[in-house]
Amino acid sequence: MPRHPETLITPNTALSEGRARLPSPRRPGQRMSRTELADAVNAALDRLYPGRDLAAHYVDHRWVGKLERGEHRWPSCERRTALRHVLGVTTDTDLGLYSPRRSRSSPTAAVDRWQMAHSGPRPGLRPAGDLLQFGSSTTGKQLLPSSDQSWFRAVSAPGGEHFPGAEIDVEVYPATDDGRVLATIGHVDAGQRWRRPVQRRLVLGHVDAPDGVEVFALDSRQAYWCLVAAGRGARLLIPRVYQLDAITTGVLWAVANLDLSLLLDDARLDAAQAAASPYRGMARSAASRDITEDLDSVSRLWIGSAFCADYIRSHYDILSDVPIYWTREQRGEEASTWLLFSHKLRYLRETAEQFRSTSQPMTRMFCLPEQAVATSSVPERILLLLAMALMESLGIQTAVTDDPEYIALPGLVLDQRHMIMATWIRADDAWHVDVSDQPHTVAAYRDALGHVQAHSVTADDTPGGRLRHLADYLSLDWHRLQGRCADLGQYGFAGLAEPRSRLLSLDGVNQACRFIGTLP
Repeated sequence: MPRHPETLITPNTALSEGRARLPSPRRPGQRMSRTELADAVNAALDRLYPGRDLAAHYVDHRWVGKLERGEHRWPSCERRTALRHVLGVTTDTDLGLYSPRRSRSSPTAAVDRWQMAHSGPRPGLRPAGDLLQFGSSTTGKQLLPSSDQSWFRAVSAPGGEHFPGAEIDVEVYPATDDGRVLATIGHVDAGQRWRRPVQRRLVLGHVDAPDGVEVFALDSRQAYWCLVAAGRGARLLIPRVYQLDAITTGVLWAVANLDLSLLLDDARLDAAQAAASPYRGMARSAASRDITEDLDSVSRLWIGSAFCADYIRSHYDILSDVPIYWTREQRGEEASTWLLFSHKLRYLRETAEQFRSTSQPMTRMFCLPEQAVATSSVPERILLLLAMALMESLGIQTAVTDDPEYIALPGLVLDQRHMIMATWIRADDAWHVDVSDQPHTVAAYRDALGHVQAHSVTADDTPGGRLRHLADYLSLDWHRLQGRCADLGQYGFAGLAEPRSRLLSLDGVNQACRFIGTLP
């Protein structure tokens, strides 16, 4: 039987060319062989995931050959991370890798990387080129049209360790800025073009400024209500707050990736939750990935997170005092789940309320090694800061260690006599949960978390002070960030990145921005 056109195998030239650029470590003057690349990937796995049993992830020359021949396009997130590290690239797209469930064709087309020349009144906030890629499959033309043209293209919101990658349709129009940003829509059918499209779509207005180009964006469903009865030459008002910069780019990137996966897996998530129900009454469980094998990586994050949150709630009765929480998020991609998963915001609010009447503050701790920060784009680092700002806004203090020795700690809730383990990020299984009151186990974890708290790189007596120290550690301009958050907190992100999935909400990211904007 002939293959369906969408499943035709094509060589992955991006990967083979990337290997050809690397020198052989054993044969001077020659290119790296497939065996040598496999060895380098295995060594990178050991460096990137210390303390983990990675036997199932190790690769050989045959695996590299399958990738280069295009027989396999979507290895595990650990293997993709190691490949990116060895070949010195930032995205899976750079390696010709993509999820067949998400892509109808290989993303080997020419891609224009577009980056804002500045960010308007606060020029320190710039988007990273690897989080929004503007490109065309047939031309190498610039994204931005001339003053009398409009362009209709797709924007790539690339994948990451967990994100599968998504596309956003965009329509780009010339705009003027006289204190208001007004984009000129030169189509008679302007009111029909954005009538609730299935695909996420943005309307962009670009303004030629003296020191570069400024681009402002509006969700197509918002544009529809403004242009439903408009004709040729209509002018669309785009709020200035929706200028594309590092904050708006990061949130848009996260929403697009999370939204697409959860929508496509909606029915399967219900089935997976039903399969998980027998585990709910167990004191401890480690569900194998078989229970989520049909789910995308984002959906696996969602079900693991939801199960662990429910597990912790069901064991609050064993806690005798205010607990300390240890969380495993290290990058903005992972931290965005706190900002956008609806159940995580409910969980944070319930947790804060549970212990609000006590005099001792509740603390959540993170391990952010310097390597993880250095290899994160500016928008991802902002997502990390926003996630911690959300916690601080609820009265939950945050602490951060840069010591990589703590990477292997599982997700924990700890009081003086009890430990609740709930791990779902970077876990070998879909989740791993357990409860212990063994004195030596509890004492060992208390010593570790006590050391983190005593040596936190963000230590301060106030929420604003802790977040400012965090901004410094993440190399972010706190004052410019605070100004943008104040504006975005007033408007909210619904006009730019409204989720389609019932499992997502913008309430968390909006609350984080409002909180930062109100700090002294």
